[in-house]
Amino acid sequence: MVWVKSEYAEELAVLVTWLSALVPWSISYGSFAVTSGQDLTLVILRFPFVGIRYQLGVQILGGTSVKTPLQFRQEVVNAGGGALSQVPGYDLWLVGVALLAVAVVVSLLMYFEVDAALDAIPTDPVRLLGALLLGVAVVLLGATYVLFTTQAALFVPFGVFLQLAFGVILLRVDRTDVDSADANADSA
Repeated sequence: MVWVKSEYAEELAVLVTWLSALVPWSISYGSFAVTSGQDLTLVILRFPFVGIRYQLGVQILGGTSVKTPLQFRQEVVNAGGGALSQVPGYDLWLVGVALLAVAVVVSLLMYFEVDAALDAIPTDPVRLLGALLLGVAVVLLGATYVLFTTQAALFVPFGVFLQLAFGVILLRVDRTDVDSADANADSA
């Protein structure tokens, strides 16, 4: 069963890649005791390239911080102790960012129809984006597991499931029209 027609595959690949870059891959909610009578409640939205940490009960901008994955990792390293068990999760997040950055570059080449660069890619760009998004999803799923097991917070890997679905859809796209057009062009 084909989910996407071949003539729309490139547009879909660009769209879902950009959507994957804009949707948070993880949403976490946790409450931590600061003193005997006071709890700190945090909501963290982890987008691929930045994370937004919001402290509930604090003025809207006073309790909000925006950090890159590298800054989150450095914060954990500086804290030391038991927090160091979270470092592999942030390392996986950084690997996911690198894979997604490559996917975004390929999608921009597709969007602006830079045929010289796209022809240099040894595989179909749609399938490449599917494989990259699947790789991003698997790596971020690993990051979710590490962070879930090392933090006392409720995790919802929202974007990870979208990226998994997007990757599978792009890998299953019927590209026979493109393949046969390439074969006809080669024989001429």
